[in-house]
Amino acid sequence: MRELILIGGMMMAGAGPALAHPHVFIDTGIEIILNADNAATGVRISWTYDDLYSLYVVGDMGLDPDWDGVLTPEEEARLAGFDMNWDADFPGDTYALLNDAELALSRPQDWGASYAGGRITSTHLRLFDAPVALADVPLIVQVYDPGFYTAYTIAHDPVLTGGSGCLAETYIPDLDAADEALKAALAEYSADMDLEADFPAIGKNYAEEVRVSCAKR
Repeated sequence: MRELILIGGMMMAGAGPALAHPHVFIDTGIEIILNADNAATGVRISWTYDDLYSLYVVGDMGLDPDWDGVLTPEEEARLAGFDMNWDADFPGDTYALLNDAELALSRPQDWGASYAGGRITSTHLRLFDAPVALADVPLIVQVYDPGFYTAYTIAHDPVLTGGSGCLAETYIPDLDAADEALKAALAEYSADMDLEADFPAIGKNYAEEVRVSCAKR
């Protein structure tokens, strides 16, 4: 996981085990980049962090010392990339699928960050290994943390850049079913087990997704 996400755990130390997840809440934006042949070449992702986590990061980095809620250009430059120091095996909590097969996405690049309304928004670009041709079978982009440490919500309409005759729609999972799966997973833990250190990998049940399809040419 991103190193700074661990901060959220310390701030939630007083919560009971079942309430300790998620720690961080992120509003997500998804932009699918298409070429002239209606093939997807990459995904630009935005993460808008919750107020509490944003406040902690800004304070920890010594930004906005006058607490007016506005960063100078120099401070924004320092903030950019604060969450991009990923472990080698971290998938970025973003998954792309076509015909149920997972597609490889590059490491993050072209990142930036801003701070407004008490919340940090970071952006980054991830590219496909090769253009992904789109037609009747949709490209699916999911956002979730398998360990449910972070909760992602697709809070904005998906954006299509380039291409023509394509449609992007957001789909929300069955949250009641996800909650029931979480309860069942938690029931397997005994009182002496460290739930925080080994939380069940149920995050996918809460995955929101964007589906992109294009008309046949």
